[in-house]
Amino acid sequence: MCPSRVLIISTTFLPVVGGVQYFLKWLLDNLDRRLGQDLALEVHFGYPNDGADEHVRFRNIRVHNLGVARFGKGQLPRLALRVGHLLRQVRPQVVHCHSLVPDGLCVLMAGRLSGVRFKLVVTSHGQDLASIPSLDYGSLRSPKGRMLARYVTRRLSAHVVVSQYMVDFAVAAGTPKGAVQVIHNGVPLSGDYDFEEQERTDSSVDLPPLANGGLYILCLSSGRSLKNLHGLVEAMSQVRDELGSSKLILACTGPLAQPVMELVEGKGLADRIVFSGELTGARKRAYFGASDVYCLPSHFEAFGIVALEAMKFGVAVVAAKVGGIPDFVEHDRNGLLIAPSEPAQIASALVRLYTTPSLRARLVECALETVERFSISAVVNHHIELYRRVLERRRT
Repeated sequence: MCPSRVLIISTTFLPVVGGVQYFLKWLLDNLDRRLGQDLALEVHFGYPNDGADEHVRFRNIRVHNLGVARFGKGQLPRLALRVGHLLRQVRPQVVHCHSLVPDGLCVLMAGRLSGVRFKLVVTSHGQDLASIPSLDYGSLRSPKGRMLARYVTRRLSAHVVVSQYMVDFAVAAGTPKGAVQVIHNGVPLSGDYDFEEQERTDSSVDLPPLANGGLYILCLSSGRSLKNLHGLVEAMSQVRDELGSSKLILACTGPLAQPVMELVEGKGLADRIVFSGELTGARKRAYFGASDVYCLPSHFEAFGIVALEAMKFGVAVVAAKVGGIPDFVEHDRNGLLIAPSEPAQIASALVRLYTTPSLRARLVECALETVERFSISAVVNHHIELYRRVLERRRT
């Protein structure tokens, strides 16, 4: 019996750095390991370009370079032609994309051009589904964006969202509720494969000493308004004298970091806030290991996988009560939840963690138990079961 063929496609993949790209890399690596156990699946992965070559070295997943430079709207027809060629080559029964637009739209266009029939599965990670105009976030802010998304949602066999909060967004975008499934994100745990553990790059941590006691408070985030670094800096300014010699470490770089740096200078916090530069791979893991608290003050997170990473490394979490974060962070049990629009709440949570070491220890202990429910191997199992259900419906 021939194995069923699944084609996974992403037009944004490492070396693009972000939560989605890290998650997809972990997912593919561990799916690749599972495929070595005689599963009746043949999996292919279409990735954007040569820049990702080093990240697609799998044993059991067959890879295909789509040959597109940095994706733009004008490249959609060209990309559809390339994907159409790939569809004719692979003849998949299921195609799994990681955004409604452009990936899902491109695949549907390619299907029409190539004449290949398949079932379409899309995982929405946030940007392609949620819309927050006040924060300049989301691709569904325009009537055209909503129209294109609805064109895809009405043709889906399954629409995966990464948190309970995102279910209503999927239905509002046109997906039948029965086609929506929540599969939370996950992180590599003991026994899982984690590509970052294999890196042999510089893993040094260059942090100033905490002379009179204090906390290292970490935040890995861009300077986009959605991430609310201004609120976090404001919170630090409110309680700078109540946190001992605590330091806030911001991995904020590039043009978006400049306004944050200016705010830090304006608040007189240059001695309290360290700009670490971009943290990836081994250095990111090292900074997690050196930190006492992780703060995620975003105005929106579809899931918030970086908070789950912090939990994995035994770092106490302060996170905004928004989006998918409450799916795994429970206030006063395994983390502290705050309102992102209230810097005073962020400040109060940081002071509680500084003044109450027993609270930090309790939150970390419970968080480590929580993370066990979100292993990447469990996520792989959920995806395999999803493919099987979609394939079974195809046969019937």
